[in-house]
Amino acid sequence: MFGTRDEALYARVLELEGRVERLTGLLGKLSDDEERYARLHELAERADGALLSLEGRAAAAGIGEPRFQATLDTIYRARTFGYVAVYFVGGRTARVRLLVGPESPPTVSVGCADSSSDLNSYIGGVVRPGEFWTASTPRPGQKTGFECVFTPLF
Repeated sequence: MFGTRDEALYARVLELEGRVERLTGLLGKLSDDEERYARLHELAERADGALLSLEGRAAAAGIGEPRFQATLDTIYRARTFGYVAVYFVGGRTARVRLLVGPESPPTVSVGCADSSSDLNSYIGGVVRPGEFWTASTPRPGQKTGFECVFTPLF
């Protein structure tokens, strides 16, 4: 009934209909991907918001504070757990005590360094949140070769 030419044309139409059907299926998948992308984008925005909120709460709690160079004979109050390092770098020798406690000025000695005796020229100690602390010389304001650094632990 059909000629060779008609048969070829019919086969071509069937092939094109099959392609259209496959393309329609792909377009459906693309719209699913768009919905997934929109959901993922929304989740990413919510996660960013939650992260900013946590960063704000952490900063308010004293978490993530930078370490700082402390001055001898100055009383500090720790906002978070921290580590105080007092060390001799050279120059005038002296004795330095690391004092901590709940009151200001702190009175509990947790270590002593004496750079003149070659016994120890380093003190280190943990300070708890709310505690006062100081690296104290025998005469406040005395020039020494010691330096002091406070490092927040959280």
